[in-house]
Amino acid sequence: MITTPRPSRRRFLQGAGMTAAGLFAPGLLSACGSGNGSTGGDSGTGTVELWIDIQGEPNQTYFSDKVIGAFEQYQSDIDVKVTYYTGADLRKLIQTALQAKSGPDLVRGPSATQTLAWSKADVLADLSSYADEWAWADTLVSWAMEAFTTDGKLFALPMRVDTLLMYTNQTLFAEKGWGAPTTLAELEGLAEEAHGQGITPFGASNTDWKAASEWHMSAMWNHYSGPEAVYQALTGEITWTEPVFVEAVELLRSWFDKGWFGGGAETYFSVPAQEVGANFGNGTVAMVPQGVWWMSSVGNFFGTAANNENEWDWSPWPALRDEVAYPLFDLGIGGSLGINAHSDSQDAAAEYLNWYYGDREAALQRMADVPATYNIPIQFDAAEVPAGIDERSRRVLDGLNTAVDAGNYGYVTWTWWPPKANAFVYEGFEKVLTGDLSPADYCEQMDQLFQEERTAGDVPQIISRA
Repeated sequence: MITTPRPSRRRFLQGAGMTAAGLFAPGLLSACGSGNGSTGGDSGTGTVELWIDIQGEPNQTYFSDKVIGAFEQYQSDIDVKVTYYTGADLRKLIQTALQAKSGPDLVRGPSATQTLAWSKADVLADLSSYADEWAWADTLVSWAMEAFTTDGKLFALPMRVDTLLMYTNQTLFAEKGWGAPTTLAELEGLAEEAHGQGITPFGASNTDWKAASEWHMSAMWNHYSGPEAVYQALTGEITWTEPVFVEAVELLRSWFDKGWFGGGAETYFSVPAQEVGANFGNGTVAMVPQGVWWMSSVGNFFGTAANNENEWDWSPWPALRDEVAYPLFDLGIGGSLGINAHSDSQDAAAEYLNWYYGDREAALQRMADVPATYNIPIQFDAAEVPAGIDERSRRVLDGLNTAVDAGNYGYVTWTWWPPKANAFVYEGFEKVLTGDLSPADYCEQMDQLFQEERTAGDVPQIISRA
């Protein structure tokens, strides 16, 4: 619980200097609405189709019962038909369907920059009139809405607030007398000691998710280069070829070369993520640098679920240079929800969005029930979060609030980089690991793509430094 409340805390993750910039008209949040009919022509009733990438029977059951079931109880005139896909399959299917003017009514977008590209291709409906009618600006924080706003028009809503964490095997740490590292010296000292004892310091793999490397580069650029430098590069004040960005790549590569990170490049490219998790749970991996989303599944590798007596925890990434603040939380958005521009059920789909983001009690209960997965950027007081929430999950919410209030936040690549530069972050880093690209050439090639896309207007609105 936050011990020193501040007025801005009610605006979850808003912080100083992040205003709505007059994007939407003020108004009172309504628990329901008839739909304005200005973009869809339907009456806010009927069937709404949603394709989504929720994996595992327990997670799908929860979504079906506690999300879709709850909405259909609230709005009995709307039937939401859900089809579950894996993440990679869903991206391809939705992209193809939208281009063919077909597909689901509710569109699950993979990232802010991809959603921006879809809006420019006129395949997403303009949600501005719904935002005005239902005062979504009074419900969601401004920075998250601005990321999906182009030319004053809103095209999607953020699915989840993302950040990067350093997960730790707390039982192993206690046995070894290790504390959560806060500096580069502490981190490398711990890594050297663990490696010397046959323990992999950082568990990592890109076998199941090729884009995993961008998580690590996001962390390195924010916690080594620093968020001020990242912001200046994102806004065009400096280029990605600056030494402070190249040095961050060199540092991460050195950890791979020493066998600290993922056991080295060869195992990073070959060991499944499930095996990494199992090794983390049994103590042969000390730390796992991962996203907050992993919090909903990391428990599968610990305790009775994994036939061990170990416990896990997390800490913020260490400050990798003296000039970088600690704690610093990298800030991003994990996907989006929009409406198909060619849907015949736009008003009904908007009814679902209004309920999903507008029913605060239900939204907060989802945050408490499933760690990190349902952390939508709505406005609430920390004390409003249900008591049943896992304390490790509560600490994420409190830590993010505190960091953003203090201006100690960074920028993740999958939210703030334009699409081509974003893809190159992880595709190009593979070439760094195989020796086909030097860190300097890697940064130069990424910068070339970034500058082209920035000139084309493909960079989303960037959160200013508070």
